[in-house]
Amino acid sequence: MEFLTHELAQEIVERTMKILNRNINVMNAEGIIIGSGDRERINQIHDGAVLVLKKAESVEIDESKASELKGSKPGINLPIRFNNQIVGVVGITGEPEQIRNYAELVKMAAELVLEQSFLLERVQWKQRLQSEIVNQLISDEHINEVWIKERAGFLGIDLQQPRAAMVLKHSGKQETTNQQLISAIQFELGKQDLTGVTFNDEIVILKAGSQFERKAFLNRLVKAIKEKTIVGCGSLAETIKETKTSFQQAQRVLMLGQKLEPDADFYLYEDYRLEVTLSKLAQTEQAGNAFSFYDRLLEQDKKGELAHTLDFYIKEGGELNKIAESLFIHRNTLRYRLDKITELTGKDPRNIKNLMELYIAKILNDLR
Repeated sequence: MEFLTHELAQEIVERTMKILNRNINVMNAEGIIIGSGDRERINQIHDGAVLVLKKAESVEIDESKASELKGSKPGINLPIRFNNQIVGVVGITGEPEQIRNYAELVKMAAELVLEQSFLLERVQWKQRLQSEIVNQLISDEHINEVWIKERAGFLGIDLQQPRAAMVLKHSGKQETTNQQLISAIQFELGKQDLTGVTFNDEIVILKAGSQFERKAFLNRLVKAIKEKTIVGCGSLAETIKETKTSFQQAQRVLMLGQKLEPDADFYLYEDYRLEVTLSKLAQTEQAGNAFSFYDRLLEQDKKGELAHTLDFYIKEGGELNKIAESLFIHRNTLRYRLDKITELTGKDPRNIKNLMELYIAKILNDLR
């Protein structure tokens, strides 16, 4: 496996030369210069590096030795080790006596950049594999459970655990990339949680476990992200095949929640089960005809007082004292408004069946 690429070698050179006012060369495992402050030397054989690779130790080259070695100048060349093997050579140009104190620092910097690059590549590989698994679990296509369990096994993920699907969406101006957003929430995720980006550029979390407190988790999640982000959460999927349903619920409740409660940070399917069901009815022509009585209310309610009162009546469960206090009105005023709603719609909010019809009509209107 090739650990040192031309791009990585040049990155080592540029990072190191910012600190030291000396030319730096990086050679691969064949002793070829693949990164240098002197671009004309790239792709040349460096005999000093070849010597380092043969001896497996540092080599100092003074003026006299440099004249005997091809592609070499006075300096110190040191082996770059990774995973207990020599993968290349880093050289610092200059008289050995003058640069000896810097040589080990240059070697350390080169190995650190290499290790960081390897770790980053590993993290990116894991994230790509997670995204692949997530997209398979939520897709409409047939799931190959053997294949997907094998892939999950590489990551130490047990797909038999129940999971709730969550969909994250930027609200407002998007300045953070999906990868930055995923990085921001990593510390809130468990070892068995899966994250991925769908083909439609949606960020999905498959949160493992049935015992976690969802609202507390979602609160922590949105706080971990600097930019305004909203989340839709589906119900718990007990099996692999139910994961797609949980994801679809998360999508729907996220879309509906933004219309019904635009100031909320997250939406749970369990809290909007009725609204999600009604959203399908809202797309039909029959819905408009069946609940046209609500249109009469909106036509006459120019200031929006009656609709606002109905909202509070529903939220407070018909408790008149609480409703009056919340609206800062007298109970008699509240009764007058309820009578007016009844007069305009033919539906009395104080009757449970009528109230249900009013609420359904309101939801359908909001969703149109």
